[in-house]
Amino acid sequence: MKIILNSKYEHLREYLKNLEYHFMHDGKEIFRDRNVVKTLEVDGLKLCVKKYASPSLPGKIAQRLYKTPKGKKAYYRPLQLRERGIDSPEPVAFVKYRKGFVSATTYFVSLYSDYRYNMVDALSLPASERDDLIVAFARFAARLHERGFLHRDFSSSNILYDVVGGKYRFALIDTNSIRTGRPINVERGCKNLAQLAGDDEFFNKLAKAYAEVRGEDALKCIEIIQKMWKKE
Repeated sequence: MKIILNSKYEHLREYLKNLEYHFMHDGKEIFRDRNVVKTLEVDGLKLCVKKYASPSLPGKIAQRLYKTPKGKKAYYRPLQLRERGIDSPEPVAFVKYRKGFVSATTYFVSLYSDYRYNMVDALSLPASERDDLIVAFARFAARLHERGFLHRDFSSSNILYDVVGGKYRFALIDTNSIRTGRPINVERGCKNLAQLAGDDEFFNKLAKAYAEVRGEDALKCIEIIQKMWKKE
């Protein structure tokens, strides 16, 4: 097996060596599709553990030879985000169990975020509260893009938020698909926003707020978002 462990959580090493057993027998399942996500509690910490589904045979070979496993990307991306002032649950470990030459079971472990909402919930808020949230989120998204991060799965369920100290705070999850590099231009940023769930009113207000922060024409941003959104 292989463990990449955040030095802050070295005391969990022995526990993580048996993560496969703990994941199978302990904890609470909170999500399941191809991948499975559970919460586990140890030493006063609440962990969020994602078990990645086994890839196809070509995918297994690619991971063996040259491709970085999703769980490993999921470990390093939050570190990069947090270094640049973008919140994401703190990564604890990447764990891999080798199953023969090409097969492996991989896990990503982070601290569990106590943010109570995600951006799907924004659609059911009262208008005045939703407007404040949209403006705050537009600023967050602009900061994300200006710092060179593009979340390729920028769905509403992957953006957590809560009110902390009277201000909206946001955190990104499922970050293994994030690309990093040069600042994201406004056109590409607006296309990225179109992945969210929303209606015309939501997107119009989001586009205006985002464009204002980035010094771009609001109508251009609205046009880009609406075109991409209606294409989905």
